[in-house]
Amino acid sequence: MGQAALESVALHSSDGRTLSISGLRGKPTLLFFGFTHCPEVCPLSLVRAVQLKHQLGPLAEHLQVVFITVDPQRDTPTHLRAYLAAFDPAFIGLAGDEAGTRAVAESLGVSYQRVGEGEAATFEHTASWFLLGADGKLQEVLGYALSEAEMAAKVRTRLTPTRT
Repeated sequence: MGQAALESVALHSSDGRTLSISGLRGKPTLLFFGFTHCPEVCPLSLVRAVQLKHQLGPLAEHLQVVFITVDPQRDTPTHLRAYLAAFDPAFIGLAGDEAGTRAVAESLGVSYQRVGEGEAATFEHTASWFLLGADGKLQEVLGYALSEAEMAAKVRTRLTPTRT
């Protein structure tokens, strides 16, 4: 899928908007792909995002945190809003159809696969954070193994304007 087609993928947000990935432009975005029924990696990653915002202090106002579900059948925008509010009400959840979600994920090198069926289903998925610039372009991939201090330092450098 080309960049123009990718930009037209409709995603439904937990705050009631329908937008494409380009609708996130304007602020740097910390983006994660996961699912709300995840037993460990996803909630721990969201806790790290909360801690990151605390470490960033006032700079955190310039960062939006976005969670794109890989399980849109169970993770409706309403469900995402309730789930993410437990971490930070400012976090944005996005859900798309399977084709759109996969296209956005693959554009960033994210892979995921459903394991099992029904309510017991889980997903194997890439557990990295993706830092997009205010222009919507990928700036950095932040691996799951990064320490909180390393993650904060990398994000801080992307949020702090360079001085000349």
